[in-house]
Amino acid sequence: MQIRNRREFCKGCNICVLVCPSRVFSEGMEVSERGYIPPLITNPERCPNHRRDRKRDAVCEMCVLSCPDQALFWEEGGEKE
Repeated sequence: MQIRNRREFCKGCNICVLVCPSRVFSEGMEVSERGYIPPLITNPERCPNHRRDRKRDAVCEMCVLSCPDQALFWEEGGEKE
């Protein structure tokens, strides 16, 4: 599973950048269609949930749980560890 950002929902608050213990996110530089600067997912491989099965193996969801706009979500797919 991989973390994704719905740019159309994101306000660029960067809470995910602050709460992620694995430093998966970094502050963005491009303005979205809504006029916000959403963070970037720069190091997805650092996430402890990267390429795991969410229903059985998820160990951290700080970013998803902290996002006030529900812009972050998990996308199933890829190989499992």
